[in-house]
Amino acid sequence: MRMNSRQKGGRPELGGYHAPAESGRIAAPDAGESNPAEGPYTMGRHFMRRKGAVYVPVGVHYVPRSGPDWPWRVDEAEFDAAFARMAASGLTSARIDLLWAAVEPERGGMDEDHLAVVDRIFDAARSHGVSLHPTLFVGGEVGDAYWDLPWASGVNPHADPGLIEAQARHAAALARRWRGREELIAWDLTDEPPFWIHCATTTDADARRWTDAVTTALRENDPGHLVTIGTASQEVDGGPFRADVVADRLDFACVHPYPIYSPELYPDRLLSRRMTHSAAFETALARGTGRPVMVHEFGASSAQFAPEAVADYDRLMCWSSFGAGAVGFYAWCWIDAEPGAYRRAPYVRMPHETQFGLVDADSRPRPRAAVLTGLAHAMQDLDLDGLAGDGPWCPASIPVPYEYSRPYDRASYGLDDAPAGPYVPSEAAWEPERDVKPLVRGWLNSYVLASRAGLPAQFPREGLDDAWPATPVALLPAPLTSTTSSLLHMRTSFWQGALDYAERGGVIYLSCSAETAIPELASFAGVEIVDRAPVEGDVRLMLTGAVGGMDPGQTLTVAGAEAAARAGAAADLHLRGVQLRATDAQVLAVTSRGAPALTLARRGKGAVIVCAYPIELLAAEVPDGLGDDDPVWAIYRLVRDTAGVRPAVDLDSSLLTRGILTGEAGGILVATNHSAGDLTLPLRADAEVNGLRVRIVDSAAEERPGAAAPQAAATAGDDVHLPRGGAAIVTWKRAAAHGGGRRS
Repeated sequence: MRMNSRQKGGRPELGGYHAPAESGRIAAPDAGESNPAEGPYTMGRHFMRRKGAVYVPVGVHYVPRSGPDWPWRVDEAEFDAAFARMAASGLTSARIDLLWAAVEPERGGMDEDHLAVVDRIFDAARSHGVSLHPTLFVGGEVGDAYWDLPWASGVNPHADPGLIEAQARHAAALARRWRGREELIAWDLTDEPPFWIHCATTTDADARRWTDAVTTALRENDPGHLVTIGTASQEVDGGPFRADVVADRLDFACVHPYPIYSPELYPDRLLSRRMTHSAAFETALARGTGRPVMVHEFGASSAQFAPEAVADYDRLMCWSSFGAGAVGFYAWCWIDAEPGAYRRAPYVRMPHETQFGLVDADSRPRPRAAVLTGLAHAMQDLDLDGLAGDGPWCPASIPVPYEYSRPYDRASYGLDDAPAGPYVPSEAAWEPERDVKPLVRGWLNSYVLASRAGLPAQFPREGLDDAWPATPVALLPAPLTSTTSSLLHMRTSFWQGALDYAERGGVIYLSCSAETAIPELASFAGVEIVDRAPVEGDVRLMLTGAVGGMDPGQTLTVAGAEAAARAGAAADLHLRGVQLRATDAQVLAVTSRGAPALTLARRGKGAVIVCAYPIELLAAEVPDGLGDDDPVWAIYRLVRDTAGVRPAVDLDSSLLTRGILTGEAGGILVATNHSAGDLTLPLRADAEVNGLRVRIVDSAAEERPGAAAPQAAATAGDDVHLPRGGAAIVTWKRAAAHGGGRRS
């Protein structure tokens, strides 16, 4: 638990980062030995498989109600009773903690009595048909709790060579002990590394070495089981265990989205649009490394939010992330703490941690329990292999700078092809602790705006070949267009491919800040930067052309400009716009001073759209921003319309988020209602689509005992009613090869 912190044939032939041009999908790196063909669980094209069939684990992290230091308080009987209740509720998997100090109380000395208890916990899981996901070396867990080692107190286990070697031996011993366990779904190397008391002293290199050592030990002694790491906020915090550093050693990556603990990214109410997109966003961001991703922990405390609101939050988080490509779900956590535990750490120090349960301390279900039950039933009822086995369809890319993935990599300096002096980047001294948050704010708000516009996005990694994405649309919100901190922007040479990308049919979107610097911008975008824009508390864009359903003469107000002005946008150039001059671009909107604010330049078969303001970073300044009435999403709809991108099946509304999954037999539309009210929308489908069926997931459907929400046959044009906080799952088949969408 995270502690409380503050193509070809109809598409342009586009080069890609790691993806084939015809699909735009991000391909996995070579997994080598990391996919155990002989084990009970393996990874398929997209989903996990159990004995050959698609398996999406829907489960929960189990912490006994007496507290996380369970080895000194309870035995296997408590686990057995909990697993029985989980199975009765339809859940299929449980994640448990193995406390390092309990398993190995002395260096090199395993506690056989305790391990015998864990043996019986495995037996209990098997007897109830629940797969078991053990987490090693805990470690930090629940609130501010850190369960230290009596024989290595204060030593960083990710950095100390002797302790890394000890962990490898420890992992090898457990792998030999439990390698025959068919109920073991995957090894979790540890919970939320780096360990909390060692965050400041763990580097990317440490994380890589530690992951190599422990995964090697596990695979050498148990080649039949999958391996992952239960990481939390590493992508959005730029931590050393982010997927870019460790995912290629894992079978699948994990995210633990806890936006309630990140007000610098989510200054929002629980059911706000941005907050309820956090799981989908983190899933998409981690998937950009080429590994499948599980939403491995999520939840909110019923001591802080109404239980029915937490249920709506969970439903939106799970289904929107499933549409974004998530392959498994583990809620935090099964049961509330019992009152007798309130006087003990960690609960005595962190009262909100007592109330995260799907059931209360007396095992009475909270509303969120029905959400997980409904999700589990749906995952078993859907034809995921035929309709979703290829994963998500993403026509747009939001690039991830090379510097984020591999900071200060000498190969990125361009000095190795010929003799050069001993270059050292001074940026490391100027900014020894670089802030990744401006980059993440840009990504996050761009992702939400694209979702509102019906433009599902992926996050491919920038390479040293300066290739552009394989998708029809490239979204480059500020600060990706900026200069100075290399962590935040694309490599300068990347822009040399912009004109070619557009001429071959790609559509580029750029938003500018006063930090933007793009050489030869006019050559591909048809505009020049003249100066920094005036700092104004109210930025209004007067439309001179049609934009995303808005007509000429209407005004588009940029939310966040006033808040940014109060926060000091004059000093923070990332929050300030630019003054543009059009050379040959069409002006679609002007500022109150008559300067171009939104432009479109046609280039060959494609186009380039430029916004003079960092609308994504400005939206980040607004608590509960990007709400139902915020019109800025229309700029992203302009991008989609310009590209001619259209999903095969749609419920077209800016109040919904739509994810598209595809397979050999058809596809699945996942539409989640993040708005403040119920919606009724017509179902649109391409002519090649047939066999439409609609399933509505909401609290009423989840109350049906022992079954998935019902499906109903549908035809194009039928109205679909989608309650607030609910999801519409639309499945379809196709008569011929037809992906998740097309370009008109």
